[in-house]
Amino acid sequence: MKTTPSEHYDISLLYVEDERVTREQISRILQRIVTDLHVAENGQQGLELYQEKRPDIILTDIMMPVMNGLEMARAIRTIDRDSQIIMLTAYSDTDYLLECITLGINQYVQKPVDFSRLASALDSCSNYVMLKRKLKQQEKRINMLSMAVEQAPAPVMITSVTGAIEYVNAMFCRLTGYQASEVLGRNPRLLKSDLNPPQLYEQLWQTITSGNDWKGELANKQKNGTIYWEMIKISPLRDSDNSIIGYLKVSQDITERKQYEDNLQYLGTHDQLTGLYNRAYFDAELQRLESSREYPVSIVMADIDGLKEVNDTKGHDEGDRLIKGAAELLLAAFRSGDVVARIGGDEFAVLLPRTDHETVTAAIQRVRTGNGLEAFSQVLSLGAATALQHETLHETFKTADRLMYRNKAERKQLRQETA
Repeated sequence: MKTTPSEHYDISLLYVEDERVTREQISRILQRIVTDLHVAENGQQGLELYQEKRPDIILTDIMMPVMNGLEMARAIRTIDRDSQIIMLTAYSDTDYLLECITLGINQYVQKPVDFSRLASALDSCSNYVMLKRKLKQQEKRINMLSMAVEQAPAPVMITSVTGAIEYVNAMFCRLTGYQASEVLGRNPRLLKSDLNPPQLYEQLWQTITSGNDWKGELANKQKNGTIYWEMIKISPLRDSDNSIIGYLKVSQDITERKQYEDNLQYLGTHDQLTGLYNRAYFDAELQRLESSREYPVSIVMADIDGLKEVNDTKGHDEGDRLIKGAAELLLAAFRSGDVVARIGGDEFAVLLPRTDHETVTAAIQRVRTGNGLEAFSQVLSLGAATALQHETLHETFKTADRLMYRNKAERKQLRQETA
C-alpha cells in the first residue's frame, strides 16, 4: 500500500472488501478523502447498500464470498448502466479482465493498492460524476426556466434571426387563438393588422437587428380577425460569442386599456347625445385650420327653432329627439371630412376645409331639402360664410352666426305673417 492521496472528493463511495485488515486500512483513508463512505464485507452486502444509498462510485474487490465483485457489478449494471465502478484485485487473470471490460468497468486497480493509481482512478470517476451532476443541474435549470416561460402570464414568442417563429408559450396561444403547430416556422406578420403604420415596422426591425431592444405598442390580429393591442418588448438573443441568434418577444395584452383610453378620448371630443363633435373639438379644429393651407374654409351655423317650447310643452325626450334628428340631417348633408359639431343646447356648427362659397351653398340646399328628414329641416335656421386665404376664421365664425340669426328672424316673421 503506497502513498496516501491528499485530494478530497465530494462524492459518496461504496467500498466492498471481504479481507478485514485491508478493509479497515483502506476505509480509514477513504473516510478522509470522500464526503460519504459506505462499507460492505461482500458482494451481497454491497448490492444491498447500493440499492439503499445509490452511491456515486463503487470500489470493490473481485474475489469475495457469498457474491463476488463481478456478480455484484453485473447486478448494479442492471439497475444503473452509468454507475462508476472501480475494480480492486490481486489477480491478473485475463478472464477477469475481459469480464471487467464486458461489464463496462470504469477503472481497474491491482492489489496491493498503489494510492497514486487509486487516486487517478478516483479522479477519473469523480470528474465524470461532477460533470454528470452539472449536466443534471443545467437540465433541471433549463426545465425550470422552460416551465416558467410556458406558464408565464405574458405571451412569449421566440424567432430565428430571419424572423421564423421557433417557440410560443401557452399564453400566446390563448391570446391569439392560434395553436403552436399553426405558427411554428411562420413569420410573425401573420398577426399583422392594418392599424400600424409601415414606418413602425421598419423602425422595429432596424432597432432589433442593430442589437438593441425595441419597446412599443402594436395593434395585432387574432386568428378570428379580432384586433387586440399589445405592449411589446423585443430583445435580441445572443450566444456565447455575443452573436445574435434570434429574438425574444414578451408582451402584455393592453386591449382593455386602449379601449378605455379611446372611450375617454371619444367622450372628450364628442357630444354624448348626438355623437357629433363637441364645442371643445370644434374650437381646436377652428384654431388648427386658421394656420393651415386648407383655405378656402367655410363655416355653417345652424340653430333649432323653438326647442325651448318643445321641451316645455312636450317634454325633454321629445326635445332630445328633435336634437338628434337635426344632427342626423346635418351629417347626411355634409362630407365625411367636414367637422359637424353640436356647440350648444340647440346650436350646431360645421367646418368645411377647402370649400368655397358655391360648394357650401349647395350643402345648405341639401339641408333644406331634408334628404328624407324633411321634418327636421323645417326647424333649422342656417347661416354660412367663407374665409379666403389670410382671413381670420373667428371673424368668419361670427359672420356665419350673424347670418344664421338673421335667417332665424326672417323665418319667425314669415311664420307670424302666415299664421
